[in-house]
Amino acid sequence: MVQAFDTVESYQCPICKGNNNCCNSTEKSLGICWCNGEFFPKAIFDLVPYDQLRKSCICKKCLDEFVG
Repeated sequence: MVQAFDTVESYQCPICKGNNNCCNSTEKSLGICWCNGEFFPKAIFDLVPYDQLRKSCICKKCLDEFVG
């Protein structure tokens, strides 16, 4: 089940604080989000502060830098 986010912070990457461009937030009209087709290695979540886990999506830039 995809969690819906509805706060300003939900649009902010928990790693770099930039826009995560995730449409799993309140803007469902954007369609399926880019993040649904990506693989997020478990270790990337070690970069997210514990109190921010599962509150917002990691952005594509941070994901690409991590796996690159």
